[in-house]
Amino acid sequence: MTTETSKNQHTIFALINPLTQRVFHVGCVRGSEVNEQQLLLPIAVRAVAEDISPQLVILQTVDSAPLFAWVKWSKRFRRDLVTTDWREFSAQSDTLTNSNRVKRAMGEKVPSDALYQEKFHEFDRENAELFKEMLCTAQRLKASGRHIFGVDLILEEIRWGGSDTNHTDRFKINDLHAAFYARKLQMEDPSLCGLFAMRGSIADNLVLSDGRTWQDFAKEHSGALRFVETPDADDDTDWSY
Repeated sequence: MTTETSKNQHTIFALINPLTQRVFHVGCVRGSEVNEQQLLLPIAVRAVAEDISPQLVILQTVDSAPLFAWVKWSKRFRRDLVTTDWREFSAQSDTLTNSNRVKRAMGEKVPSDALYQEKFHEFDRENAELFKEMLCTAQRLKASGRHIFGVDLILEEIRWGGSDTNHTDRFKINDLHAAFYARKLQMEDPSLCGLFAMRGSIADNLVLSDGRTWQDFAKEHSGALRFVETPDADDDTDWSY
């Protein structure tokens, strides 16, 4: 007996050029198995495939929202794809700049933005001395003439700048906290505004323990902050500073 899940199942596949090892087509078929007889390839893709005997690779099997999955994989390999039909689905493509929005759209459970902020505050409270070191280091970097830097550089300066070159190894710093730290540093010392290149992030909802919000701070210091456009990245992460 066919279950509802199996009836809705779709497989996202890729065709790879064996000479270049690059993906030149991403397709989607109903079911969990893919064979050559199933493939209704666009004319341009068939023309390439006839010349090179491509390798077929299964990228993902989904039980819901196959369009989102197909657009996601097409966006990832877009630079080498023969066709650009996935671009017609601009609404779906635009959501792929944020991995959480994609997962929600595909019906997957994801942590809330509030939970990410809670985890940051928990880490920050447990490692209060780290932020103090980060703030001092950021101020020193600015004083030395640096015009732009990131949290990673600050952490490296802390790690290697002192006599004990291993003294920050005790911190297991999650990359997801970087955007929060970039904002908190500027809120604690507005003179640091503009030294961090930032993009839109869930950290834009940061609220400090004293009630101050990043959104209010950003409005007040909008002329000094440095924002950059989101790059046309291959992945769908949104954890930018």
